[in-house]
Amino acid sequence: MGEVLLREAANNPDRNYIGIEQHWERICKTLKKINVDNIRIIQEDVRAAFKRLFDSQSIDFVFCLFPCPWPKKGHVKHRLFSNQFLKLINSRLKKNGELKIVTDFYPYFEWVLEQGEGAGFRISTEKIEPQFGTKFERKWQKEGQDKFFEINMQKIKHIEMDVEEDVELKIYKVDHFDPKKIKLENVKGNPSVIFKDMLFDQEKKKAVIYTIVAEEELTQHFRISVKNTQNRWTISKEEGQSFFPTPGIARALELVYEATR
Repeated sequence: MGEVLLREAANNPDRNYIGIEQHWERICKTLKKINVDNIRIIQEDVRAAFKRLFDSQSIDFVFCLFPCPWPKKGHVKHRLFSNQFLKLINSRLKKNGELKIVTDFYPYFEWVLEQGEGAGFRISTEKIEPQFGTKFERKWQKEGQDKFFEINMQKIKHIEMDVEEDVELKIYKVDHFDPKKIKLENVKGNPSVIFKDMLFDQEKKKAVIYTIVAEEELTQHFRISVKNTQNRWTISKEEGQSFFPTPGIARALELVYEATR
């Protein structure tokens, strides 16, 4: 809910702070409380954000308080701070940069320590008292938990990982397009492209195709435009949407082109 983000930014006006969150409700509540100008918020999976939006050795400090521990055995694959993600964080941290993780769940604490091996960090741990005032800290404190598990990782060796580049998206053109006859086939794998809906405006001679594109940790909702211009049909991204131009997005456009042919 932005409690720590707002407090840190207010206490350090000469530093820039970026909050990364997927849930719009939490972002909205945080935005309403911001009264400083050194905060930016990104609505995205943090793994995709670190891969695509931050340069190598550009961040001083990363902190994550009470990440979801995904306690069920079958859900471990969803946990943050896998060995690969820790190496990605390492690559984005400056020399001697730091990562702090605080959790209420001891098995998760042990798991993160295992994942930290070979990720280029000096690791120290500590049991701490409640001190951050976040929603989840207050929740566990109310239920009787008075100690939490803190992991501090300081970068001691740089691990280079490239920033993922945008893919150039093609604009396709076809001579004929019949919205009643087009058959859009879903594709499963990496990437997966799922066609959800298509709206066609006869008067404007334009179709908008709604897709879901999933690849690794990134799932995007993407709209494709099929529009008649100069007696030909143009297949391209629909304007006015935010997305990462990835191989999966390029594949979605290609699939529509193939279906029209």
